[in-house]
Amino acid sequence: MWNLRTIGIAGGMSAAILLAPIVYAQDVPPDTSSAPDETILETLTEDDVLGDPTELLELLTELRENPLDINSASAIDLKLIPSLSPLAADAIVRFRTENGPFPSIPVLREVEGITEAVFLEMRPYITIGETLDLTPLTPSAYPAVPRTSEILNNLRYTATQRFQRRLTLPSGFEGDDTTRAYAGSPERIYTRLQARYRRNVSINVTLEKDPGEVFGFDGQPGYDYVSAHAAINGLGRIDALVVGDYAAEFGQGLVFWRSSGFGKGPDAARGPIRSGRGIRPYGSVEENRFLRGAAATIGVMPYLYVSAFGSRRTLDASVILFDSLDIADPDLPSGVTEDFVTGLGQDGLHRTSTEIERKDALGETLVGGAVEFRADSDNVAGRVGVVGYRAQFDAPLVAGDRPDELFEFTGREAAMASFYFDLRTRTLQGFGEVARSPSGTIGGIAGLSAELGNQVDVLVLGRHYPRDFTTLHGYPFGERNGIGQNETGVYAGVRVQPFRTLTVAFYTDQYSFPWLRFSVPRPSRGHESLLFVEHKPRRWLRWYVQVRTETKEAGTDVPNGIPGSEVGGLLNETRQTLRLQGEYDANRSLTLRSRIEGSRFVAQDSDAPSYGVLLYQNVRWQATGWLRLDARLTFFDTDDFNSRVYQYENDLTGVFAIPVLSGRGIRTYALATITLVEGLRLQIKLADTIFENVARVSSGNNEIEGNRVRDLGMSIRYTF
Repeated sequence: MWNLRTIGIAGGMSAAILLAPIVYAQDVPPDTSSAPDETILETLTEDDVLGDPTELLELLTELRENPLDINSASAIDLKLIPSLSPLAADAIVRFRTENGPFPSIPVLREVEGITEAVFLEMRPYITIGETLDLTPLTPSAYPAVPRTSEILNNLRYTATQRFQRRLTLPSGFEGDDTTRAYAGSPERIYTRLQARYRRNVSINVTLEKDPGEVFGFDGQPGYDYVSAHAAINGLGRIDALVVGDYAAEFGQGLVFWRSSGFGKGPDAARGPIRSGRGIRPYGSVEENRFLRGAAATIGVMPYLYVSAFGSRRTLDASVILFDSLDIADPDLPSGVTEDFVTGLGQDGLHRTSTEIERKDALGETLVGGAVEFRADSDNVAGRVGVVGYRAQFDAPLVAGDRPDELFEFTGREAAMASFYFDLRTRTLQGFGEVARSPSGTIGGIAGLSAELGNQVDVLVLGRHYPRDFTTLHGYPFGERNGIGQNETGVYAGVRVQPFRTLTVAFYTDQYSFPWLRFSVPRPSRGHESLLFVEHKPRRWLRWYVQVRTETKEAGTDVPNGIPGSEVGGLLNETRQTLRLQGEYDANRSLTLRSRIEGSRFVAQDSDAPSYGVLLYQNVRWQATGWLRLDARLTFFDTDDFNSRVYQYENDLTGVFAIPVLSGRGIRTYALATITLVEGLRLQIKLADTIFENVARVSSGNNEIEGNRVRDLGMSIRYTF
């Protein structure tokens, strides 16, 4: 696997990282060239992200571009800041209540739990806004309501146009209009128009066409996907009001979770905890994970909020026409006398004739509501509530005939409800949710987080999702993020900061699957652990080591030593990774980032482990006030897909990229961000991956002849 070139590069990059601490005594001007959210994303793999990663990226981008006003932001909003714990967010609000508005941002350092490191990490996301032109006669328990003229005169408009294309076309685009697999052109085209007033008013239209999709359907020109909303948030008694597309986030995500967040990762003591924001507008591009209609949350009393929502939308689905079936077919589901659905779409792609046939094939009507009590006292803060819905589909869903599909949801109607809580004192946070699924089965998740003092945070979390517990609109935490079925587990994490410059985090997760899974013919179990050690000797120098190991039982066709058994057995599979990464701000204009990562995969029945290695050097150069360049050179070498490696990449604003690399090759990319005039920004990204010793890349309709894959992306964004 190793050759002279790889060894030389590994040695050079290792020296660059390991020698970086030696140079930190230089007088380099402090600079935060890498935003904290980017630093967090750099540590992730695709398995660490919950929900829609694009929406997660948009949320973090929005926080940077629209910082929170520390004199008006609620604890719920402050908890969105990646570096800020829920307990610290409560402490900020409590300090503000007891001492009055913050006169300046640095005063935040006086708040309990806001260390110098936390302050520096949260600084890009906070501001002190101008005082509204309001003169209330008496203090209000609800957010102030600005005049209509204030809103209209201060609307901020943003228009985004994005174009992406694979320059080396896959086989699905070969042939003429009648023979090629993909009906449309290879471009991904994205358009978004927004109007916003602070974080209180939002009007949005999002349009997208994926690669391979036709630009228009039924003979009409247009985008394949359209999303729109008009929304009000946090004005007077109106906590949220949305007409159009919206997401719902309640509790820990068992019943409703249409957004995204972090799962297991370096933020071991906080990552798995959800902080639902209730009703919120939706403008992302995940085409099957949102609601469409109208929703509102109203403050009936300062501590009591009531939500009501309704949705009518169509979903991608595989619909079987009853008239086309052979009634005598023994595989026909029993009792079915009408058209039925065998599967719901997830990817939102409509490229082939089969995918186009599934588009908007199933209608869903949903109504629901929530009641939430919000505590905000010196001793206890948080939320306690109930949420539920009833949904009806235009055709019944039918489970598959595989043993692992036996307990999937079936039927035309589904109802689900839960009780949830998230209560916090100055040092403790208890949270959880217990839900009743459409089948009547009870499932739940609960945990306890504590700040023990001396910069020690701990988290213990347990979840239990029975085999017949299904959630159609939820996305709960688990080993299989978002599934919320057939899983029981216990997670424990700790984060320690023994010194101002040193952070150590560790988690372990033990889980089991009490019923069968796809390709796993028996109940199975597994465990995962991660150790993360980060050192920041200076504001402009950072390096960390991350070790991850996971062992789980997989299926095999060989019975587990049971004479006469026709059921396959289990074997252990272990995947391990070791990463060393360093980041150095050479000056105010130049940032260097280097990574070395190795992976190891071993199966119980294999003769030898498989290995992989990734090395990259990243450069960020702020060439002038109007031009920033990001470039990366990556070498990867893996024995097979099981030993694959990941890397988060800088991309066009709003694009989430964690490419999976396997085989042997080189990947490079360059991203130019150009500020043409104030408010007008152009981005161009060119990526090139060259594989060694292969004649083609990928397979099926995505197969590319040759050993090279090139991608181009362009985006122009105007804010005024």
